[in-house]
Amino acid sequence: MPLKNTWMRQPSQRKSAGFMLIEVLVSIGLSAVALLALASLNAAALRYTKMSQYRALATHLASDIGERMRANKGRGAEDAAAAEGFWAGDYDYSTSFAGQAATVSAPKPHCNTALSVCSTRALAELDLAQWRFQARSVLPEGSVFVLRDSEAVAADVWIAWRDPLVAHRDEAPALANECAAGLAVSDPSIRCSYFRINL
Repeated sequence: MPLKNTWMRQPSQRKSAGFMLIEVLVSIGLSAVALLALASLNAAALRYTKMSQYRALATHLASDIGERMRANKGRGAEDAAAAEGFWAGDYDYSTSFAGQAATVSAPKPHCNTALSVCSTRALAELDLAQWRFQARSVLPEGSVFVLRDSEAVAADVWIAWRDPLVAHRDEAPALANECAAGLAVSDPSIRCSYFRINL
């Protein structure tokens, strides 16, 4: 009586083993796609969280300069030369983004002691220097732009910064609408926030 080779697989068993291998490869491929999507989602969440943080800091800075202008509003006059403080345009600041790269220096006199006697212009210069220094400290390459609107007793304020996490074309800001023309911004990684401050 001939012996049977019990170790050899039947043809149906070989087909089933081949299908199992394909199933394993497909599941590995699906897992890889899911992990890539998860990594992309995590990166986007980080970008948007950081952007929200920068916009919150910009809002705080705008509130700060608004309070400084209200405290040194000065007085208006028919003759522009006789106006003081905000009314004289002492808080206007229109330097380009590239022009604000230099270190902020404190003006003299410092106007920071009880014995200091400072004009409204000197106080406005100190306020702007401190505010610009704060913007450079809390935002990457933080820059500012202020234009007074004396007709409405208000000021237009832009806070600009370089956003290092901007990596995609669809996240680049609309430069013409977001930043003031005087900031002369051409780099899509520069973000701006606009604020209207009524005094």
